[in-house]
Amino acid sequence: MTDPSLAVSASSNGAQDVFVSTYHDTPDRRLARARITLSRSLRNGAGVWEARIGEETLTAPGGPASLPEELAAKLIAPLRKRELVEIARLRNGENDVALLEGQDVLRTYVDLDVALEETVPVPKERATRRRAPAIEHVRAYLRRQLAEIERTDPVIRTGEDPEAVHDLRVAMRRARSVLRTTSDLFEEEWLDQLRAELRWLGGELGALRDLDVLLDSLEDEGSPETAAVIKLLRTERRRARARALRALSSERYLAVLDRLGVAVDAPPVRASELSLEAVAAKEFGKLRRAGKRLGAKPSDADVHRIRIGAKRARYAAELVAPSVGAKARRFVDEAKRFQESLGAHQDAVTAIDRIHGVIARTKSLETAFAAGRLAERVALRRAGTRQKLPAAWKRLEDQGRKIWE
Repeated sequence: MTDPSLAVSASSNGAQDVFVSTYHDTPDRRLARARITLSRSLRNGAGVWEARIGEETLTAPGGPASLPEELAAKLIAPLRKRELVEIARLRNGENDVALLEGQDVLRTYVDLDVALEETVPVPKERATRRRAPAIEHVRAYLRRQLAEIERTDPVIRTGEDPEAVHDLRVAMRRARSVLRTTSDLFEEEWLDQLRAELRWLGGELGALRDLDVLLDSLEDEGSPETAAVIKLLRTERRRARARALRALSSERYLAVLDRLGVAVDAPPVRASELSLEAVAAKEFGKLRRAGKRLGAKPSDADVHRIRIGAKRARYAAELVAPSVGAKARRFVDEAKRFQESLGAHQDAVTAIDRIHGVIARTKSLETAFAAGRLAERVALRRAGTRQKLPAAWKRLEDQGRKIWE
């Protein structure tokens, strides 16, 4: 693979080759929003397309008429059959990079990275007015989630970055949660279908994310007795990744993205007025009631429910943070810390279930014994997170009361 920041190659006499790269994007700059650069250049008389996706750079031969299928398949989410247009032509020289218009040099740069920052910039999101209608704030929020999906999807297809899977699921969860809390704004049938499809997609990626978290924690232990268990779990992970990629390659998935695009651009609205502050207060009220029901020894299900409530309250607070100000942002930060604490608890619950699954399937007594020991250690971690719950809950409740009481 070739790093585009090293796109100037050496010729046989030791000098550097000079070539022109044409950069492409959709008219509304979807690739730039996804932090992807796409270019085509002539190398030794042959056309080469190059896409920089996350930490990876992919190349494929091809003419100027269309994007090679190998790259189009990786960029299916941000492009979604939109046309590509030329946005910049850069000449990679021996000592600099030049921006061209025809054969004229408009400006020179010290290197390619600096040139790309100016000529292929990430579009800045236009701020929504504080007193704009609720639907405008919701649309802006959903636009950020769609952009995050378009950024992370190609990273998942290209490599093995587990955080990309996590980030994509979080974006979908945020979108689904905010659509739920602001449901009075939208036509009911349309909304129910979109939320159901987002839930389906999250489920298709869930096993892969769970196994990534579990394998990461087990591999950090470095214990010889975990080797056989890890081997079995890696087999499960390969199946889970295949399932996730099948979902991401389906027409159903592309339809979900198009539906979310409608939610951003022209959602079917049934009401124009909604107090987002009242929505956030309502979600916090639900969270407080759930907290009061926790009791001294909450079950795993009780802890999971309050974690979900904290997410919903946090995402609702994110909607109103631009108008409420610093207090809402402090609540969001505290809710994030609370979620992370309970996320460790949920990860442990899921890990125990997965490990018990290994015990049920294996025919090796040695592997079953090792898995049992692992389950015991994970259960101890789960107990440790429970001990921190009361203090974490009090901090979050206190922060919320400062705003919504």
